[in-house]
Amino acid sequence: MNKHSLSGGIRKVFPNLTNNNHLIASPKTDNYNCIAWSFEVNSKCMWPSTTGYYWPFETITIDPLENMLAGYLENGYEKCDSPDLEAGFKKVAIYVGPEGPRHAALQLESGKWTSKLGNLEDIQHDTLECLESEAYGKAVVFLRKRRN
Repeated sequence: MNKHSLSGGIRKVFPNLTNNNHLIASPKTDNYNCIAWSFEVNSKCMWPSTTGYYWPFETITIDPLENMLAGYLENGYEKCDSPDLEAGFKKVAIYVGPEGPRHAALQLESGKWTSKLGNLEDIQHDTLECLESEAYGKAVVFLRKRRN
């Protein structure tokens, strides 16, 4: 895909990443995290029900996934069955592991995905499977919202 790819160390965490299926889209920063990035916010770290993180939505339960979903729904998203590209819609995929939500990725108009990797870089990746791992779990919840 591009010669600008992540280091071997971080790729050990994400064994499905190869030199050909991702590229670095912006430099490392801890100004925001993956959830904020999926909301297209790059100035705050967002996470439901966690002290020290910004969450502008009502906390409805103690379950982080339910609270996260409620935030997306309040922001105009709706649940959908597939991560497949749909004309006129942006999509978010939520990765879930044994302890609950771990990551969110935002679909680009091209059908590729963009993710913020913790306090590391933002990357563009070809598929959701690129980031499926012990660290992030699997992309199992999909949401969509009409593009402006």
